[in-house]
Amino acid sequence: MMRPRVLYFTTFVFYSLSGGRFTATFLEHQLKFTDNWMISAAMAVQLLASSLGKPWLGGMADSWEASSVALGKNNAGRLRIMSLGLLMSTVATLSHSLGGLYTPAHWSELTDESRPSHLPLMLFVYHLILRIIFVLGTGACALALDGLTLAQLEQEGTDKNHYGKERMYGALSWGVSHVLLGPVIDYFGFGAIYGATLLSFAGCVIVIQMYSKSCSTIRYVGVDDKVADRSKGQFEKYSSSMTVKLTQTQNGKRYESKTSSENDDADEDDIVNVINADNTPRRLPLTFFDLGRLLFQNGSVFNVSFISSLFALSIGMSVVESLIFLYFEFLGGSTMMCGMTVCVTVLFELPLFHYAPDFLERLGSTKMLQLGCFAFIVRVIGYSIIPQQHPYLVLFLEPLHGVTIGFAITSSVAFADEWVPTGYESTGQGFMSMIGSLGQGVGLCIGAFLEGRMLYRVLASIVAFGSLLLGIGNYLTTKPRTQEGQGGGVDQSRTQNLELTPME
Repeated sequence: MMRPRVLYFTTFVFYSLSGGRFTATFLEHQLKFTDNWMISAAMAVQLLASSLGKPWLGGMADSWEASSVALGKNNAGRLRIMSLGLLMSTVATLSHSLGGLYTPAHWSELTDESRPSHLPLMLFVYHLILRIIFVLGTGACALALDGLTLAQLEQEGTDKNHYGKERMYGALSWGVSHVLLGPVIDYFGFGAIYGATLLSFAGCVIVIQMYSKSCSTIRYVGVDDKVADRSKGQFEKYSSSMTVKLTQTQNGKRYESKTSSENDDADEDDIVNVINADNTPRRLPLTFFDLGRLLFQNGSVFNVSFISSLFALSIGMSVVESLIFLYFEFLGGSTMMCGMTVCVTVLFELPLFHYAPDFLERLGSTKMLQLGCFAFIVRVIGYSIIPQQHPYLVLFLEPLHGVTIGFAITSSVAFADEWVPTGYESTGQGFMSMIGSLGQGVGLCIGAFLEGRMLYRVLASIVAFGSLLLGIGNYLTTKPRTQEGQGGGVDQSRTQNLELTPME
């Protein structure tokens, strides 16, 4: 059976060739978003749409997958979501080219010199709508792929902390594709992104079909039998008092057993697997209330501090991910140099993702996130002191981005896995992605008002404050347990239970 890493490699080629880090400069040079506020507004709107849509998209991916597994088609539901998402994003990207056909009626009466330099309002709104469609498509694809990877590792009996070893192939193709795209844009212009998007979409469709065929003959003993029993008319019910029991074995792996309350009457908050009219199971999606209830069942102080720190880091990362190439242009960098910066970051992401289980076991999710925050702070402060006309100095700071990405993603994956029930992997992915997207939206709003060196110094302060909150939350939660003689604290106990599930 093909590994999920093949899907990560090809989909991240699509993500990069359809814009990637060059999205902001694509908006500026190709779509004529001449003002910084227009670029920030476009990026913020698409992140807001992504954050609101991801929980629903993740639930839909899990629901489609449950129905397909009941019919004996492993991964068919999530692969279908991936294909549709990539198709949506491709159509949205190519549709940007149609904007050049729009000309306001009164422009025919104006000379070239008297025409306004900014976009007409209708055209600006048109491009915003396309950006929303694009991120909803890529978001659905990413969530389905993460859920597919976690589910396959579990079905194989593999420690789900090995998720990072699959995900690192996405980081590899992300870096390679940006290096190749930079010279292409220098030679052909930003319009080359249209052709690159179409070619990468065709490649993704071919690989998805190959992966689907490799899954069609695989049957996981125990997992498929359980689904088959459900399809005969049985269903599981998890009431509002559902608990997730974690049992620790000698090899350190976690197995989940879900128990419901003694009351068999379902209420409005029940999490139920029901049977469709065609005798196939249908998994009801977890609502935002359900996720919140599971999140705050235990260790609420630590959980709030962890999410707050991740939110603060997302505020800072939004500018680095979306607007940093504009700053590199301000320093005097070329498009080729911008692509090289992505390659450098990836070189440091790869070993971090590969050894993610070891880092998680030794450091724990709290320390990993704090180290990721520290790397970000050092990096952006360095950006703020680099003199103009010396842009290549940023290459010495780019390895810190790999540390931030590798540690932040792995720690948030491990954190989320504790409270998301089995079978709802994509839903949990959607919730954490929603937190990150909301933070990124706030960061882009800040980027619309601040520019240059001051922007990065403010972002460093915000991330430092979030890291401080995480340290305080972990200390307040760990201290009582240490005094009770349990030892190890919250983060260590989490790491022991978590010999398994990084989630993006």
